Amino acid sequence: MNIWATMSQMDIRKFTEKKNGFTYLSWAHALRILKEVVPDAEVIKHTFHADKEGSQILPYMKDEHGYAYVQVTIVIGENRTSEIMPVLNHANRPIQNPNSFEVNAQIQRCMAKAISMATGLGIHLYAGEDMPAQVSARPDNSGSTAGRGAASGNPVLRTDDNNQPSGVAPPPNFKSPALTLEQEIALCPDIEALKSLYNRVERGLSPEDRQKFSSRKQELANG
Repeated sequence: MNIWATMSQMDIRKFTEKKNGFTYLSWAHALRILKEVVPDAEVIKHTFHADKEGSQILPYMKDEHGYAYVQVTIVIGENRTSEIMPVLNHANRPIQNPNSFEVNAQIQRCMAKAISMATGLGIHLYAGEDMPAQVSARPDNSGSTAGRGAASGNPVLRTDDNNQPSGVAPPPNFKSPALTLEQEIALCPDIEALKSLYNRVERGLSPEDRQKFSSRKQELANG
């Protein structure tokens, strides 16, 4: 079976969701479909040494500006496909010094994208298409060979599964203006996202800002 030819043509519209104008495939559906089609596929969620001594191991790597990145590798037979993604907030913007909820959520998103890069499942979503285009079968019947292994370049932050350096992309070059706190509050799609934002900016909030959080929480609770 040619995995890419099979999975890239799957109609996954009934499994997709929309949030903040983006259409995406939930990590749970992506993992389930992967295991149904390729039962022996392996998912590796990388951990990293946070210092040169290796005394602290974390599920993310962080650059000198505080931006965090996660990495997931999909192993299918002899093929390894790795994906590295920055930790994003609910508005799909990279954030500095994320909390555990934000890191965990991004690891799951990274896994879904890594599955897509390895198998073609939902690959059309990243091009903004609702349906996959007809593609020719790849010559390698064992699956995708794209993105084998992890990038290299950072001597401090290393994956603990193979002790090899992992590259960290430079911090994003923001061309669009930063969102105001009021805009970020309004963009929170659910109470969990609102709590996450509140925990990051709690210090120094004015009474007026706290009221904005309370009002948005009431809006979300009322549906």
